Amino acid sequence: MKRCVIVSAGEIHDYKETKFFLQPDDFFIFCDGGLSHADGLCVVPELIVGDFDSCDPAALSKYAGTAGHPEIVKLPREKDDTDTLYAAKLAVERGFSDFILLGAMGGRFDHALANISILLYLDGLGKKAVLIDDYSKMQIVGKEPLFIEDNCSYFSVLTVAGDVSGVTIKNAKYPLENASLSANFQLGVSNEVLPGKVAEVCVASGRVLVVVVK
Repeated sequence: MKRCVIVSAGEIHDYKETKFFLQPDDFFIFCDGGLSHADGLCVVPELIVGDFDSCDPAALSKYAGTAGHPEIVKLPREKDDTDTLYAAKLAVERGFSDFILLGAMGGRFDHALANISILLYLDGLGKKAVLIDDYSKMQIVGKEPLFIEDNCSYFSVLTVAGDVSGVTIKNAKYPLENASLSANFQLGVSNEVLPGKVAEVCVASGRVLVVVVK
């Protein structure tokens, strides 16, 4: 099945670099103000979701009300889910299992943190999901190892869902073996892959957020 790309209203400064991660058959959902990124990404939305409190009316009218244009789902302003979380849940209902989140960082920190929790939500359902911003690529890692090439600047292993144990980091400047990490002390910030090596991160119990900095 196609991969689902969810575009939110956060910051995307480098469209050229972001487009590098996209595939021709991706399914694009734009969330409210995220519609402003459509032209920069050079893609046509297939689904637009939101309460439209931050969307440019001109951008929305470009797609609304014409046969053949994307499906539009209008949400109430007073709701439990953010527009981005609603989009993720809707995509799960429609059978998607592979996700990229764009425009999910920058601007409001509360929304950025909530969007990171969507990675936890999707991982908990057994879905593959990454969040990409102008500086990094983020994903949830548990027992299944993540391999990191040495073409990045840094990578960080962060506890975002409580304390974790059995953390192993191999082929890195600061290796760990079966370590415990506490949520109140982020020991795993700014590690480096050893030159010519491929780093490996895995967790025996719990989940971590791995941020790979470009």
